[in-house]
Formats: sequence, C-alpha cells, structure tokens
Amino acid sequence: MNSLSLSIALRYLKSKRSGFISLISRMGFIGIAMGVAVLIIVTSVMNGFERELRERILEVIPHATIEGPFDTKTSNQIRDILASNSKIKGSAPFIETQALISSSEALKGVVLKGVSSEQEIEVSKIEQHMILGDWFSLEQDKYNVIIGNVLALQLGVGLGDRISLMVPDTSIGLAGSLPKTKRFVVTGIFNVGASDVDSSYAFIDIKNASKLLRLGDLIHGVRIKYLNLFDANTLILQDRANLSKILDRYLKASSWSTTYGTLFRAVTMERYLVSFLLFFIILVAVFNIVSTLVMTVRDKQSQIAILMTLGLSSKHIRNIFLYFGSLIGLVGALFGLFIGLLITYNLESIFAFIESVMGVMILEWYFINYLPTDIRFNWVITIVVVSILLTILASLYPARMATKVPPHEALRHE
Repeated sequence: MNSLSLSIALRYLKSKRSGFISLISRMGFIGIAMGVAVLIIVTSVMNGFERELRERILEVIPHATIEGPFDTKTSNQIRDILASNSKIKGSAPFIETQALISSSEALKGVVLKGVSSEQEIEVSKIEQHMILGDWFSLEQDKYNVIIGNVLALQLGVGLGDRISLMVPDTSIGLAGSLPKTKRFVVTGIFNVGASDVDSSYAFIDIKNASKLLRLGDLIHGVRIKYLNLFDANTLILQDRANLSKILDRYLKASSWSTTYGTLFRAVTMERYLVSFLLFFIILVAVFNIVSTLVMTVRDKQSQIAILMTLGLSSKHIRNIFLYFGSLIGLVGALFGLFIGLLITYNLESIFAFIESVMGVMILEWYFINYLPTDIRFNWVITIVVVSILLTILASLYPARMATKVPPHEALRHE
C-alpha cells in the first residue's frame, strides 16, 4: 500500500492540470533549490576566505613574537630555550621598522623587515610565494631587497633594478635628526595574494638592517611559529613567563591575534551570520510547501474521500501527502546541490568574466584580491539533509489534515 501512496504522490507532483496549486508547488521546488544552491556557493566562498587567510597570510606572518630589543647573545639563548619546546616548529630573529622606498617612478611607505633568510623559513612560508628571483639572495655582503609584486608594480621596478630605502636615523647631528638613505638591488619578488602584504612588505638581510638603523649588536625580537596556529595565544603567555624567569628579565610578547585576529574572527563570524540569514530562503520555500499541501488537500478532498471509501486507511492517506511534500523537498534539494556545486566549481571563471565585462577589479583592495572557494562536503551534506528534513517536518501538518477529511461531507456535492 505504501507503493500506492507513493505512486499517487508522484502523480500529484507531475500533474499539469492543478493550475494555481501546481504553480505554487513549482515555486516551492524552486525556492528549495535556490536556497540550497546559494547556501552552498556562499559558504564555500566564506570557507575559502577563511582558508586563504589561514594558509596564506597567517602562514607568512609569525604566530607570535618575543619583543626586544636585546643583543644577539640573548637572542640565541631565547632560541635555544624555545627549541626544547615540542609545540614550537621554529624561531627566528628580526629587525622591523617603517621605511620609505623610492624608485625613479614613485615613493611608497613600507614595513621593512630585516631577517635571516635561512632562519626566517622556520617561521614563515614567504619563500614558497616567490615568483621571481631567489629568497636566499639576501646576502649580508650585498645590499639586496625582496618586495611584493604589487609594490614592484607601483614602483615600476623589476629584478636587478635599484631602489632607495629611507629609514629614520636615531643619531642627532647639528641639523637635528635626519633620515638615512641606502641604495638596494631588487633580487626577488613574491606574491602572497594578499594586497596588504604584497604592497607593503620589503625584506632585507638582518645584518644590513642593523647597519642601516645603527643598532650594533641589537635586534628587535624573535618570531615564533607553533605547530598549531590557534594555540599561539595561550602558548606565548607560557613561553614568555618561562623565558622571563630563566633570563631574569622582563620580556614583552604578542601573537598573530593582535594584527590579524580581528579580521580572522570577523570572517569566521560573517560566515556563520551570512549562512544563518541565507537559510531563511529555505524557510520561505518550506512555508510555500506547507501552503501548497494545504491547498492540495482542499482541492483533492473528493479524491481523498473516494480513496477512503475504497478502503484506504488514514495512515496511507497521510503518507500520500507526506511523500508529496518530501518529494518536492528532495528533488529541490538535489537540484540545488547540482546547481550549487556546478557554479562553485566554475566560480573563479564566472567572476573573472564579470570583472572583464565591468572593466574593474572588484576585490582589488580587499585583503585577498581574488575569489577563493573551499567546498567542505560536511557543510554541503548538512545543508542538503537539513533542507530535506525541514520539508518532511513541514509536510506533517497538511498530511495529518488530509486524514481528517470526512468522506460524506466531501462527496455531498459530487
């Protein structure tokens, strides 16, 4: 008998003679499909932004920093102590300052980082994003600099070109404090894919940075990379306290959350908030299905009464409309799944086409200047399953209402 209920539900679903009711059922189907497709696309994009932020930007910047200044001997002591911590992948000394970088074409403000090219790869993946030149070209006996591709375009320079770096000079002469300028050769260009990194970071050798800033044997601090990025906020407090105790001096520390933590939390919260708001599309479609089923029950009262008089039980009458609503949700969710995955897999080319038609780079100044996608099938399955379950639940009331139809009343005017 269940097969009979299902076959009748299928006939109702395929019916082209129900007029307005058939139109509403199609709208319910389209609503479910649109809701599922949009949720899959949007959550994939938001997951993509989170992944790119985590894997690109947060893998280029240090997880945490022990702040100085302190001398090279103290820096080596700190690194030796940190090396004994099994939760730390690596550490590296650094010097950092604000600087002006100029070419014959332009002048830009940058964050100038003095690093050891060998040690820096322990805490950053910047060398994996080199598109021109060699990361290890930062030799101490030559004044070489590595810059981002956006900065190179803004300055109009390429490999082998000379640029000038201007930094504040702490020494005071007769004319007061004057900036210090030094010529550098561009020996590398990187592309992280984040405009604020690619347009504002410049790397030189740590010894050249020390000479340029006249720091002598001092450095600004030690960068740390942990095995788990999200443990950094807690572990850096423990490591700072341990180092302060061993070295018998007060040390300051910071973590990635002070620079990009707000952005990361904003992306994560936005992902859930947008998903929640878009889920109302599915809820609206579910309400359409409820109204469709209620009107179908009213329209089919005489047919329901005939089926009852032929001996069909209330359970099977209920199943007809339960199957009817569930089929709308199932087919709509599966169609939405197909459309959502199809668009998501081709979203990059679609977005590139839109930008070419409009003639603008829509995400040019965003922290990631392209549209990343990350299809997480646990999210996709959850969206589809929840959508189907909602339509099944929404079908319960109209299906139960169908069993309450009195046959003698329904057939009185037939």
